[in-house]
Parts: sequence; C-alpha cells; structure tokens
Amino acid sequence: MRLFLAILIGKIIIKLTRFLKLGGGSAAPGLYALKIDPRLVEKLVKKIPQNIVITGTNGKTTTARMLAHLAKEAGLKVIRNHTGSNLERGIASVLITHYQLPTTNYQLGIWELDEAAFNTVVLKIKPDIIIFLNVSRDQLDRYGEVDKVVNDWCNTLSKIDPKTTILINADEPDFKKLKNYFPNIKAFGKKDLKNTKLNGLKGSEFRIQNSEFRINLPGIYNIYNALAAITCAKLLNLPVKNLTNFQPAFGRFEKLPFGYIFLIKNPTGATEVFKTIAPHIRPQDRLLLALNDNIADGTDVSWIWDADFEKLRTTNSEQRTICSGKRAYDLAVRLKYAGFDTKYIRVEPSLKKALREAREGLKGQLFILPTYTALLELQKILKSHYWEES
Repeated sequence: MRLFLAILIGKIIIKLTRFLKLGGGSAAPGLYALKIDPRLVEKLVKKIPQNIVITGTNGKTTTARMLAHLAKEAGLKVIRNHTGSNLERGIASVLITHYQLPTTNYQLGIWELDEAAFNTVVLKIKPDIIIFLNVSRDQLDRYGEVDKVVNDWCNTLSKIDPKTTILINADEPDFKKLKNYFPNIKAFGKKDLKNTKLNGLKGSEFRIQNSEFRINLPGIYNIYNALAAITCAKLLNLPVKNLTNFQPAFGRFEKLPFGYIFLIKNPTGATEVFKTIAPHIRPQDRLLLALNDNIADGTDVSWIWDADFEKLRTTNSEQRTICSGKRAYDLAVRLKYAGFDTKYIRVEPSLKKALREAREGLKGQLFILPTYTALLELQKILKSHYWEES
C-alpha cells in the first residue's frame, strides 16, 4: 500500500510539473515519493532483469547514452535517468514515470549516479555491472577532496555482491586502490585503443581490437566515454555496431544553427572543453559563459580558478565574451586574470538577455559554456524539453 501511494503521488507531481511548465518531473516526484516509501527504488529496480550503474566526475551522461544506444541497436528496451538527474530522487522519478502494472517491460536499466549518491543508492540497485569512469576535484562543498571520494567508494565496494562486475578506467591512477577492495575488476584504457584520430569539432576515430569506430563527439575524453560504453556492451554480450548515428545528450557538444553548447561543471571537465574548442575559435566567433551556484552546480564556485580559462584566450584581443549567470561577475574577474581584454568582456546576469546580445550581429559561431542549472535554463529559453529523449 505504501509503494502504491508513493507511485500515485509521484505520477500526480509529474503531471502537474509538466502541465504548469515547472520542469520535467525529473527530481521532485522521486523526492516526495521517497518520503512515503524510502525503499521505492529498491522495490522497483529489481523488476528489471539487468542493471548497470555508471559513476565518476565527468562523462556519466554521455557514457550512459552511448551504452543505451548500443543496447537499443541490439533490440533491448532500456530505462535510464536520461535527464542527468543522478541522485536517488532522479532514479525514483524515472521508475515512477515508467511504472506500469503488473510488471515492467524493460530489459536493461542504465543508471548514472553522482560521486556521493553512489555510496548509498548502488546498494539499493544491486547492479550487475558498475562502471567507474574517472575522478577529479568536483563540488568541494558536497564531496570533499579526491582522496575522500575514492575512500568512500572503496568502503562501498566492500559491501557489494562479489558476483558484480566492476569496470574501471585503467588510466586513472586513483583507481588502483579500488582493486584492493573488490575481487572481480575489469579495465579499459589506452592499451585497448589503436589508430586514434581527433577530427576537431567533427568528432573522433579509433580502433578497438578489429573494429573501427567513429563518433561525432570531439576530444579524447569522449573516446574514453565510448570505450567504457563499448566494453560494457561486450560484457553484456551485445553485438557492438558503429556509433556513427549516436546523438549526444543536451549540452554535451550540442550543435545549434548558430553555434555549440558545451556543459562545464568542474575544473577537469571545463579544461578539456577549453582544449577542444580553443583551436577552432575564429575572430568572428563569440563566447557566452554562464556560471551558477545552485545546489546542483555546487555552491562553491572557487573551482573556476583551477580551470584553465587561459586556453580560451585567443590571439584576437577583441574577442567578444559575455559572462552570465548568478555568478557572472566572478566569471568576469576570472577571465580578467586569464588575460582577456576587459574592454571586450560584457557582464549580463540574465541568461535570456545575454543570449540575445550574443547573437545580435553574430557573423561567426557562438560557443556557449554553461554550468548545469544554467544549461537547463538555456534549454527552456531555446524551447527544448530536456526530459524528452528520442
């Protein structure tokens, strides 16, 4: 009865939030449903025959989406938290949204979990495979330093069913410690790759064993995401086809008619984005950066001083850059110290106004670099619904 009531309340909240255009129902339904039945996730997820958990500092959404693409190509019906709402409430919301009596028709659950939520939620999901992508400094106000994150993961692994398969990035030095806490660990990394070729913003090419792959995502970090997804697919005995038709998630190298969107949310991820796009910024192009400090972004924005914004500085001293978001002025100060000419830095906290200004008289491409909640706001401005997925 408690589970039924929790699902009912959750479904009502989903309908209301979408009808009133308050959001996509990706977190609130689960939040309130879990207050009624704290074991909701544990009860519903066990109806799915196979479950995968993906965690790490960067690349969770892209890896999960790639794996889902491969699974769907193989004919499996997949359920996952595709909006990137990766706390327990997000998973609960997805399970409630797709709950049908008497049983579920889904064959594979793919769940991305943030670094801290992993330690409690993974024990409720009891997955068949866990993927650890990477670890670096992220939201210090929530996670603490890298050593603490890894130590917490080690403690959690000691409680995991030994039959679970753990898949780790072999090129991540901090992951060596994980091997001391779990017997069944497999790895992916550079040794698996051949003929790697980066084609700028057009994407990447690489070979795994005897198979050639192409993805329309730039950067070495996305090759790692693809490698994780492909390796996991093979562990599931799925026929792995090419990723040529794979479409990235919202904000993860999203191509617009007038430019691109790249999510930035921590020092390592942001720096990788800067390295990827910097060679392709032309004098007629513009930058729009948006920094928020909401809970989902991390309330401590000092991370911008660890991100290498200097890589964004071009030889064109008149490069027009607009800083937006709740912490737009902090961002402008950071750019000043990165060597940007302050005469060409414009501060506009309103993202809607900033986007309008950035597009006025635009002759080249607009590179938009928002943090997480700024990205969600941007999606609303562009009238794209982030809870929908083809």
